[in-house]
Amino acid sequence: MVVDEQIPDDQLSGELAGDHELARGKRLKIAPDRLTELPDLALAHILSHLYVEEAAKTIVLSKRFNSVWNSVSTLNFSDENYRKYGNSFIKFVDSALGFHIGKKIEKFSVKFRYDQNYTNSVDEWIKFAVQKQVKSLRLDFTQKSSSNYHQIAGVEYNLPEFLYDDANLVELVTCSCRFSPEGLYNWNCLKLLSITKIKLDEEMISRVLCGCPVLQTLELIEWSGFDKLKIESVSLRVLRIVGEQPPKYHIQLHDLCLLEISGPNLTSLQVLGPLYRTKVRVSDVGSLMNATMDFDIRPQHHYASTWCVVRNQDIVRDVLESLCFVKTVTLGGWFIKAVSMCEAYNLSSPWSERRSLILCIPVILWDNAGIASLLHSSPYLENLEIRLSYCSDMCALEHASRSKSEVDYYWNLWNTISKCPLLHLKAVKVVGFRESCRSMKPLFKFLEFLLRNSRVLEEIAIQTSRYVTRGTLDEALKLLAAPTASPDAVVLFEPPHLWVDPLCMYQNSDPMNHLL
Repeated sequence: MVVDEQIPDDQLSGELAGDHELARGKRLKIAPDRLTELPDLALAHILSHLYVEEAAKTIVLSKRFNSVWNSVSTLNFSDENYRKYGNSFIKFVDSALGFHIGKKIEKFSVKFRYDQNYTNSVDEWIKFAVQKQVKSLRLDFTQKSSSNYHQIAGVEYNLPEFLYDDANLVELVTCSCRFSPEGLYNWNCLKLLSITKIKLDEEMISRVLCGCPVLQTLELIEWSGFDKLKIESVSLRVLRIVGEQPPKYHIQLHDLCLLEISGPNLTSLQVLGPLYRTKVRVSDVGSLMNATMDFDIRPQHHYASTWCVVRNQDIVRDVLESLCFVKTVTLGGWFIKAVSMCEAYNLSSPWSERRSLILCIPVILWDNAGIASLLHSSPYLENLEIRLSYCSDMCALEHASRSKSEVDYYWNLWNTISKCPLLHLKAVKVVGFRESCRSMKPLFKFLEFLLRNSRVLEEIAIQTSRYVTRGTLDEALKLLAAPTASPDAVVLFEPPHLWVDPLCMYQNSDPMNHLL
């Protein structure tokens, strides 16, 4: 016979309280530190993504980091991140390198305000990296203005001669670093060379390239000193020329200031930024697969606009003719406007075999003649991408302020020269879609034209990550309802929902907060 035992209330409450304390103790139990349980290799990989001063601070988290931070294979130093300059930064780098115990380093990067007084220290840093068999070396000695933080011309650093014989280098990126014209370059493993803010002549460039037998990519940024860039390297595939430095002399209107680029083995060519030239020529690029011409010619002399128009026409036609066989071509805003001027003078764009065309433009209304001319000259075009740069409200207001007759002239011109079937166009992408209805109307008109005239079009993809106005949403709906020449054509929005900005909705409009 089982008899239930009565437990006094005070005993029961005590037991319950004990159970509560036990449960509470379990909740307060410190969880294991999963981060410090990681192997050294994983911790080193995490720390390699930090600047050295940040990696050093991790020792307060765990003793494990004390034996890892000073053996990472990636060393990044920046006086901007350290927020101490001059001698304080020099001492910090010296100290950090003294603590480093790793046998090899993959990447060594230093960025600070260089001065000639620091030459010996910088030489020692580079020697340290070379002795550690560094593969990626990045030296940025560009100064910044204390008022606006823009880059300004600073003191140039002379690369030490022992660096020229480093057979382990795979990537070398320099800014404000001078190369020796008498140096013997033996960079047998170098695949990427980027040079910024330095004067280089043709002989100097040829000398460097001769010492890089496997070089694949060459970047010249904010360059000066050469007129002809003849790339005879068998291995070099990618050439990027970005932003010429303004010349110290005044370029006369009728001066023959030529930039000539050639390279029979190049597969990719990019010419970007301002060019202080009166003529640009691209020749002997038979292996080229993609080309980007997003430059603008400076200075523009407003008092001699007719001569400038003729000059610009010659430049764009010469360049387009030399790129007629290139399969993928990217053109910038200045280039497209110059093509428009050619069309205004009844000069059509040269015929091309291009399959992909990328247009980097702020708006479409001003340049529809040039765009139509490019489409006419691309009978095999399959892919069209429109990269819209930022268009401010002032730009939209400028469109709105145009007289109706002027706007009609542009659209009549578009309709006149664009009545041609796009036989092979399959995909259209719009990148950089903005919310301003007024500045987007020309874009929607252009896309509607493509829908009406592209017989095998499969999709138009519009990428946007911002709110849109109600007016822009209405324009998008019109695009969805537009007739199409292709039965398979669809219009896609990425992301698939266009969200109406509630602050921009009209008071009399329906309270819709999303559509599509």
